[in-house]
Amino acid sequence: EDYLDRNTGITYKTDKDFISTGKNTVVAPAYYLTIPYFGNMVNSLRTFPEGKRNCYTLKPRQGKNQNYYVRAFFYYGNYDSKNQAQKFDLYIGVNYWETVDVRQQTYYSIIHYSVTDTIYVCLVNTGSGVPFINGLDLRFMNDSPYRSMNGSLLPRVHADLGGNPTQSSSTIRYTDDVYDRIWWLGNLNDAVSISTETNIDIQGSDNPCRLPVEVLRTAVQPRNGLNSLSFNHTLLHIENFTPEFLVYFHFAEIEQIAPGKLREFTITLNGLKYGPFTLKYLKPLTKGPYKLQVQEDQVGFSIDATLRSDLPPILNAFEIFELGPLPDSPTNQAD
Repeated sequence: EDYLDRNTGITYKTDKDFISTGKNTVVAPAYYLTIPYFGNMVNSLRTFPEGKRNCYTLKPRQGKNQNYYVRAFFYYGNYDSKNQAQKFDLYIGVNYWETVDVRQQTYYSIIHYSVTDTIYVCLVNTGSGVPFINGLDLRFMNDSPYRSMNGSLLPRVHADLGGNPTQSSSTIRYTDDVYDRIWWLGNLNDAVSISTETNIDIQGSDNPCRLPVEVLRTAVQPRNGLNSLSFNHTLLHIENFTPEFLVYFHFAEIEQIAPGKLREFTITLNGLKYGPFTLKYLKPLTKGPYKLQVQEDQVGFSIDATLRSDLPPILNAFEIFELGPLPDSPTNQAD
């Protein structure tokens, strides 16, 4: 049945018009989940015990040659009372997307440039468990700066810095986020949180990534006496593959700086320095995307105060996307 999810504010449609195979079931009562950012849809699922490949057929009204944000949710919930981890592959069209390895609730996202009017999301049985899916989101990315015309973007980190993770979750969705990103509420090493209740102008061209105001109202800065913020992220990826990444940095000055004082900083990303940058009070600033090729398994950056800066650097949010090549073209619609 269609239903409005009160946690996310999203109306979910039943999947019966998008796929004709598989069986509907629910998670075991003892495994029922109440995680706000997942919503209630993870407690029911469609399983595919038959066939090697089962596909959802999505026909967005905006049609082809557009960017779409596709997100698939998975939660085993011991629905078959076997208590077994499940592993299978996820494809978008004819192209490999991810290997789903489900031990607890998880999700996979992709920003997909569709050259056809129809988008197929397929679950492929690889012999390591029965494929299943709990929920599927498709969102039109109108005028989005997140784009890869010759492949796809795989969101790896949406980090909302300075926010307060709860005991039950360090992840949040904001109902006014037009791209409905799932944000990690975090901090950086040797950093402290700062925040404001004042409104920030998010409507103009200064906010191309359409960040919700809640993301920009919090930030981190170095602990007393330090002049640098740093982040290192270990990435898991296929062996013998050198991935490329796009990194976006999001700033907003949320402290009223005394006249004559300066906050100025640079960004150093895997050895390359960008800047210097300054901020205007309550005005967003996005820098990037910076392209990054990673030889090792580490993505690292630092935000450093310049020598003439009176104040330490701040950072409100950042996002990391992996550039995913889509090597196989779908069949031409005219064929």
